[in-house]
Order: sequence, then structure tokens, then C-alpha cells
Amino acid sequence: MKKIIGIAAALGLTLAAGAANADECMSAQALVDKSIAHYKTAGKEKSFADFMNKDNKDWVNGELYVIVSTMDGIFKVHAINPKLIDNPALPALKDTNGVMIIQEMIRVGKETPSGGWAKYTWTHPETKKLAPKQTWVKVHDAQLFMAGCYP
Repeated sequence: MKKIIGIAAALGLTLAAGAANADECMSAQALVDKSIAHYKTAGKEKSFADFMNKDNKDWVNGELYVIVSTMDGIFKVHAINPKLIDNPALPALKDTNGVMIIQEMIRVGKETPSGGWAKYTWTHPETKKLAPKQTWVKVHDAQLFMAGCYP
């Protein structure tokens, strides 16, 4: 009986974690839509400055943050790691499985400009282990607006 209760408890935790991850991915999609709306009203310069402000929880909230890049994969906004901005080597970045991460984001943006998931492997910030990650990519004003999650 204890074994059944333990399995049920573990299953409950797994389902709760799955629901939390699904919420995080829905939040990533919502953040991209919100960032595009802000860009439309505030303009490029102001919105990019807002997106880069690590203290502004509207745009940077833990592992949920806005990334904006050119259609060539050159990042213009990345508050968590500003060293990635204007880095010409970034489009060649590969994950441990050989997926060219930025190229995947570009592909998804071009194939599904109204929004799609780029999937790859990345180090999970909490566990510090490699994990599946996905980034919601949506095109606006010839730029890729993105936010990622761990499903």
C-alpha cells in the first residue's frame, strides 16, 4: 500500500510539474505577443530599452524574458546575457545534438511568422542539466520576437 501511495504521490508531483511547465510555455507565448504590442505602441528604441531592463518584471521575470533578433539571427535584445547582442558568431551556435539553435529559430520564424516553436537542448537553469527547451518565435517588423521555456 505504501508503494502505491508513493507512486501516486510521485505521479502527482510529475503532473504538477508538467502543468507548471505548460503554464510557463503559455506565458512565453503571451510574453511575445505582449512585447510585439509594446513595440507597436512605444516604438523600437523605447521598447528595446524596456526589454533590456532586468528590473522590469513586465519583460524579465526569472527565466522568462524577451529576445529580439534580426531575420539573420543577430540578437538585438537579450537582457539576461547582453554579450549575445550583435554577436556575429551566434547564428552558428549548436546544441549537444547538433541542432543549430539560432538557425532553427530563423527557420521557424520564416515558416510560421504568426508563431511557432523552435526546439533544442539547453542547460536548465535550476537543475544545471541538459534539458529540452523550446522558444516561441514570432515575426514582426522583419524581426524575430522570442521567449523560451522548458516543457
